[in-house]
Amino acid sequence: MKDPFGRGLVAGLAGVLTINAVEFLLMYLNLSETPLWQAGGIVFLTESALQTPLGIAIGIFSHVFIAIVLGIIIAYYIHYTDVDFAILKGVGLSLIAGFIVLTIIFPFRGLAADMQSSPGDVLSALIDHTVFGALAGFIIKYLQVRDDQKDNVPESQVNYVRFSPHPHSETKKTIFKKPKKI
Repeated sequence: MKDPFGRGLVAGLAGVLTINAVEFLLMYLNLSETPLWQAGGIVFLTESALQTPLGIAIGIFSHVFIAIVLGIIIAYYIHYTDVDFAILKGVGLSLIAGFIVLTIIFPFRGLAADMQSSPGDVLSALIDHTVFGALAGFIIKYLQVRDDQKDNVPESQVNYVRFSPHPHSETKKTIFKKPKKI
């Protein structure tokens, strides 16, 4: 997968599936009370509307959609800053997103009191975002490095050119096969 959008989509889907498994474990251990579909759906619906079958479907869809968008953001960030420390970059961006949700979006929707009265839910949100970011960063790095290795050709057939997506970038290796002599 050569584009960051596709890598982010895959990482977002894998991440949301993984954190749902983690969240079920945290709920089983009584550390969390709020399922992720409810946390995703509360942005769009009231609590009573979330308890309907359509509300549950909207909650699941919105949570998956938000995870995919976050995966794509992480993928573009890693694409433009290189794959060094990709897991740390993924965790950092995911925790920033969690911080924005917990401190801006939830209070704006009037949900801060619910979260503040349940420290287990806040802890599970931090764990979920950490796991999501680490997995997304790992998957994105794996896919990006794999694609770079697929394009690898012998050094004798590579010309170096300056490719600069931003003014402070380093010289990137762009592959142009030299024409064969006839």
